[in-house]
Amino acid sequence: MTHSTSPGAAPEAMPQEPPHARDRWLVLLVDDEPEIHEITRLVLSDTTFSGIPVELHSAYSALEARSFLEAHPDTALMLLDVVMETDDAGLRLVTYVREHLGNTDLQIVLRTGQPGMAPEREVIPQYDINGYFLKTEMVAQKLQSIVISSIRAYNHIRTLRPRDLVARIPHAGLSRGVQRRALEEDFARALEDDALHLLAQPQVHLESGSIAAIELLPNWRRKEAILGPAQLADEIRDPDLRLQFDDWLLRKGCAWLQSWHALGVPRFRVSLPTFTESVGDSRILSLVERHLSQLSVPRDALDLTVPQTILRGNVARAREFVALLQSLGISITLLDFGIGHLSLPELQGLLPDRVKIHQSFVRHVAQDRGRSSIARSIIALAHTLGLTVIADGVVSEEDLQFFKWEGCDIGQGDMLARPMAVSDVASAIRLGTVPSLWKSDLH
Repeated sequence: MTHSTSPGAAPEAMPQEPPHARDRWLVLLVDDEPEIHEITRLVLSDTTFSGIPVELHSAYSALEARSFLEAHPDTALMLLDVVMETDDAGLRLVTYVREHLGNTDLQIVLRTGQPGMAPEREVIPQYDINGYFLKTEMVAQKLQSIVISSIRAYNHIRTLRPRDLVARIPHAGLSRGVQRRALEEDFARALEDDALHLLAQPQVHLESGSIAAIELLPNWRRKEAILGPAQLADEIRDPDLRLQFDDWLLRKGCAWLQSWHALGVPRFRVSLPTFTESVGDSRILSLVERHLSQLSVPRDALDLTVPQTILRGNVARAREFVALLQSLGISITLLDFGIGHLSLPELQGLLPDRVKIHQSFVRHVAQDRGRSSIARSIIALAHTLGLTVIADGVVSEEDLQFFKWEGCDIGQGDMLARPMAVSDVASAIRLGTVPSLWKSDLH
């Protein structure tokens, strides 16, 4: 998500381009706390360097930041939080920028409010960053000083780089394209060989402690790395391959759902991610209908999770897509609610069945007044619209009690139920060990 972009601005043509050829210095703030963006924007509103204005852009997750940096390789500075959608999202983004994008010019300054998650003595030697500060240290004057000194260092690096060296460096976009094609080819083979793995994590009714749904989480081991749902959504870009992935997930999910319901246990839903981005794609609707019919799976037992990105295009078309799935009896869960800029009219127009609060507003909510206020507002808004609310990422007893007291419907996270191999779910149900393995005492 970006702000204040100059309509006529063009990215720098050559890395060593002198300052006078620019019309703005791009600075990216990556943080999942909206108030940090507002304060930073206020402090830097009139900041310039060499007579050229500083233009601040915002990303509320590492995934948003990746997209921005790929599109704007001339970004001078990134002010980066560590703990966002995951505890190490910021550090993983540093590695992505330096190794995957090959961008060594970008100045990266870590700003953390939880130094215990990424201690300075460990982060500085291990990661290629240019600064480390606590958010509590970031007074207005210091923030301005950091921005100016970082842009000065960036400009110095770009000015000193020889033109002939630039000509010998492979284009970063080409390198990324080659890497992605190789990854997608490996992934296609993994799908054909049925070499992907599924983890199962229950979603628990906070009032009764019963299982509301089991979310299936796809994982792919490639060489030494394990890619989870978020990484797969980011790396797999080919539309046809995404559709094949959805086909695989639906087939597996419906088969597991049928086998679990055959055990005679109380009914629950199975929640599956969707990767097809084209809103209204008739092929995904056909896949859903086919798999449900072939396995005689109750349609109201399937839940599909969709990202907010489906609203980037035509909102009316997105609503039609959701309504068609709901007409089949399938419930729809909107992911990462609370981040980004989803408006109330857009939410009313889409009208999913469930919303999942982003983890950044769930983890340690009981210790953070700002997060607790946002979480409380999200629950109230969703309930006003008649939506079921899921708190994703409950990791402590204090946070669990907060969401119970606030009337949140469903919780998900290690405090309630740890992920387990999907193949172990049936035996856990048959042996009657589910309560001790999957959920704490909620009463």
